[in-house]
Amino acid sequence: MKYNFDQIINRHNCGACKWMEAPAGALPMTIADMEFNSPPEVLEALHRRVDSCNYGYTVMTDEDYQAVIDFVQYRHNLTIKREHLLATPGVLYTMRCAMYMLTAPGDKVVVTAPLHTPSIKSAGMQDRIPLINWLRRTADGNYTFDYEDLEAQFRAGGKVLMMCAPNNPTGRVWTQAELIPVAELVKKYDVKVVTDEIHRDLIYKGYQHCSIAALPGMAERTITVFSPSKTFNFGGMHIGSAVSENSDYLQKLRSKLYEIGHDCGRPPLFSLTAQTAAYKYGRQWLEELINYLENNADMMLHYLEGLPVKACRPESSFLLWVDCSELKLNTRELYNMLLTAGITADPGHYYDTADIANYHGLQHHFRLAFGMPRQLLEPAMEKLRKEILKRA
Repeated sequence: MKYNFDQIINRHNCGACKWMEAPAGALPMTIADMEFNSPPEVLEALHRRVDSCNYGYTVMTDEDYQAVIDFVQYRHNLTIKREHLLATPGVLYTMRCAMYMLTAPGDKVVVTAPLHTPSIKSAGMQDRIPLINWLRRTADGNYTFDYEDLEAQFRAGGKVLMMCAPNNPTGRVWTQAELIPVAELVKKYDVKVVTDEIHRDLIYKGYQHCSIAALPGMAERTITVFSPSKTFNFGGMHIGSAVSENSDYLQKLRSKLYEIGHDCGRPPLFSLTAQTAAYKYGRQWLEELINYLENNADMMLHYLEGLPVKACRPESSFLLWVDCSELKLNTRELYNMLLTAGITADPGHYYDTADIANYHGLQHHFRLAFGMPRQLLEPAMEKLRKEILKRA
């Protein structure tokens, strides 16, 4: 390996959210960023930009646009045109703005769940009504779409579908066979789609990302939102892209983003520098990272094997979704168990909508972010296994 993912880095005194919020002595496995340095090629580009001593307003150049287009072609075999590409301040802002732009107050927005909390919360803002389409558990304990329920939500008046591909928190990589029925229902009921694909570059071997926008008849009714921030571990840079072949959508999205103070033609200077360098020169780093993350996932599943918990084997990224229902612990007891093991995790009810009192059983789940050196991860999993056994 060219890159060293075993290096321990100290994030205690740099304002890192997860470390600032974690109790003393606990390993934070909460926020979805990683305990690795970003690619050295990104650091070198940032140093060159700093050394230029010129930090004025910046526009995206031909090189910057082409870096995005080439990376998408390389990673996903998808061809996008420059006129279909919009620079954004990141996925969450863009998802929210897209949802507002495509709906009016009182409209119903269908949200697949479990799903990353801010996406769910945004559907309930500005007087939109969220309709939750619960993913269905399969025989192997994983998740897939509930098409019957999805159609019922569309029939009930859902105007927009907000989805996540790959799914956060489960790590599922949706197959083309799974997405085709979704696309057919979307077209049948004339629904618009906003898809969060921020984890799509981190697909494990043996799996293939399929974007719903690439299916027949979907490109002009879909806004696809993505970013290099998870891929190359610079979430604090707040930069991303939106793609749609619907020029009206893009123009309205540009206007909505401008309302919140973002000029799509002028991304932040250092964010743009990092994005272009990562997309152009970070490919080998990314390939080695994915291999490291998959080995981390295998190790974690090994430690949970034979315990009264169910973990979805990730097919992408660095998130492990764990079901502890058999332990019959309430939310506080589950938190205390993790803390005794020296871990903090995202509780399962973060991935639900707050207006459901029992959280659809998700209060018995937690999500672990495992993008870190094994020297940190393995002792934590050893402790967690012991704490689960005590309560089995």
